[in-house]
Amino acid sequence: MPSLDQSRCKVGDLLLFYGFNAVGVAQGAAKGLKYLTALPALISSAQGGSTALLASADCNHAAIITSCTRQSFNLAHATNAGVQAVDIDNYLLGVTGACKLFRMRGQYDFGTLAGQVGAKWAEAPEGAPRTGMPYATSKAILSAFSSSSFGSGAKQRAAFYRAARDKAGGPQDLKNMTEGRSKAMFCSMFVIACYQAVMSDMYLGQMLALDAKHTSPMYLDGYLKGSQHWEQVNAQRG
Repeated sequence: MPSLDQSRCKVGDLLLFYGFNAVGVAQGAAKGLKYLTALPALISSAQGGSTALLASADCNHAAIITSCTRQSFNLAHATNAGVQAVDIDNYLLGVTGACKLFRMRGQYDFGTLAGQVGAKWAEAPEGAPRTGMPYATSKAILSAFSSSSFGSGAKQRAAFYRAARDKAGGPQDLKNMTEGRSKAMFCSMFVIACYQAVMSDMYLGQMLALDAKHTSPMYLDGYLKGSQHWEQVNAQRG
């Protein structure tokens, strides 16, 4: 896959990948099932509607840019190996398909803060004998069956992400603690959670009104395309 022009990128930019199949079968299944929301006769508009109609059926992965300097040009994402930070140029050399870059508009630089959260959650956990954030296979599948709206459950999860914004290795609740690991996430859940960790519910309701746990990459693609608060940036090299 062609790399990105670093000069056109910013920390916090979201990368959505199309026709990219390195993520596990579970996320591919979630993408395919979420595609059904584009058919109002089959699934109610509450689970898809106009947002799903804007989405690309082959959008199957998401990442967030976490550093953009001469020394470091990195993204963080959730894969089968867990949440990781990797060099963007090297990573894109090894994958096929296409990617698009989306940037949040507005006077507040939530992107930089969200990118910092992504970097922190991709670090090794502090102290530990626990592991970092694993890939959430079951959540990826179930994301296709629930509403992505920013309701009470989504707000509770956003508050949980905010409380853990500075925790190396990512959020950890009681169940995770007993299992000796951080909270499991899939790719689009992870990038949304990074933003929700640094934004109040008031701003989220306007600019990223999604339930991270129930939003597939495809649905996120449709949401960003249809939002006045996000813009697509041409960051392709050459």
